[in-house]
Amino acid sequence: MNRIQLGSNLFEDCENVLIISGTPLFSYKVEPGGIKLSFNVYSPPAKTAIQVEDNLKKKGDVEVEIGKNYAVIKIGKKKLLELSVEGDTAVINLDLRPLGLHIYTDPNALHVGGTQLSQNIIKQSRNGISIG
Repeated sequence: MNRIQLGSNLFEDCENVLIISGTPLFSYKVEPGGIKLSFNVYSPPAKTAIQVEDNLKKKGDVEVEIGKNYAVIKIGKKKLLELSVEGDTAVINLDLRPLGLHIYTDPNALHVGGTQLSQNIIKQSRNGISIG
């Protein structure tokens, strides 16, 4: 089972957890050598485009840090995405505000614009949440 926690929301067996303007925001694979993370944000809607494929920066002024059970994508000192794998669950902390998008998580919710998504369980969906 593939489980992802985003804020206080749980996604189980979803192909894409979060899509922005038709593009999946992130994907990851757990391999023996560590996590392989991909992250895509286009401009527009963001102020700047970011593209990371399997831990390799393709576009944007970001830094990628990878460990056996975690991955972080930063712009300057701000973390855009932080992923940690705990058992069969990946925990995602997200903050796209440095890119001009009002999308972020806290322990209680996923915030999208003025909307808060909290304590939802989304199962076996091709696309969990689609924005724009």
